[in-house]
Amino acid sequence: MSIPVLMYHHVLPKNGFICSSIENFTKQMTFLKENNFYTLSSNEFYMYKKGKFKAPKKSVFITFDDGWRDNIIYAYPILKKLNLKATIFLVTEWIDKASEKKENFEITYHNDCKKMVPENPNKILMSWDDVCKSSDVFDFHSHTNTHRDFYFNQSSWEDDLYNSRQTIKEKLGFEDKHLCWPRGYFDDKLVKKAQNIGYEIFHTTKRGINLADNKLLHVNRLAVKKDEKWLKKNLFIFSNTILGSLYAKIKPQ
Repeated sequence: MSIPVLMYHHVLPKNGFICSSIENFTKQMTFLKENNFYTLSSNEFYMYKKGKFKAPKKSVFITFDDGWRDNIIYAYPILKKLNLKATIFLVTEWIDKASEKKENFEITYHNDCKKMVPENPNKILMSWDDVCKSSDVFDFHSHTNTHRDFYFNQSSWEDDLYNSRQTIKEKLGFEDKHLCWPRGYFDDKLVKKAQNIGYEIFHTTKRGINLADNKLLHVNRLAVKKDEKWLKKNLFIFSNTILGSLYAKIKPQ
C-alpha cells in the first residue's frame, strides 16, 4: 500500500495557478469524507513512513505550502465541517511579518501574492494567532524561514533552516522533524545540512508513491489540479504501489 500526499497552495473563489477553487476543494474534500478516507496527521504520516503506524487502507495526507491566509478563510471551515485533518508548511519569516499588525483579508492570486509579501504580508498571509486558532484542524511545520526569496533578509541555507526550526520551537513548542523544500529544490548537501540541524523527513514536489519503508528523504506529493474526478483518479493510481511507480516514471511532475 502507498499513501498519496496531496499538495495545495491556495483555495480561492476561482481556479488559478497553484490555486483550487472553493467549489473544487469542497467537492474534493466531500469525496474524501463520503468515501471514508482517513486524513493523516503529520505525526501519523511520519510514523507510517517509519513503519511504526498501521495506517487505514484508505488513507491520504493533505498538505498546504507557504501559509497563505486563504487557507484559514476558505479551506479551514470546509475541513473542520467534514472533520478532516491537514498540514501547512509555513515560511516562518513571512508569518512573523504578517503578525506585526492586523488588516482585512484581500482575495489575491498567487503571482500578485508574491508581490504583496514584502509590502502587505498581513493581508494575504496567516498570523501566529491564525495558526493557534486553526490548530484543531491543521498541523504546522517548516517551509524554511525565507523561502529563499529574501524579501526581508539575506541568509545562508544553514541560517534559513535553523531559524525556521527555532521559530517553530519558540512559537509552537516542539522540535520540528518535517521540512518542505521551497519550490522542491534540494540536493544531497542540503539534505545533510538539514539533518544536522534536526530535520528528519523531507517533502518534495515530485510525484510518486509513499511506502512504510523508513525512507524519509523524499516524500512524494501530488500537486492537486481540477476537480474531484481528478482526485479520484489520482488517489486510485498513487495508492497502488505498482501503478503509482509506473505513472511517476512517465509523469514525474
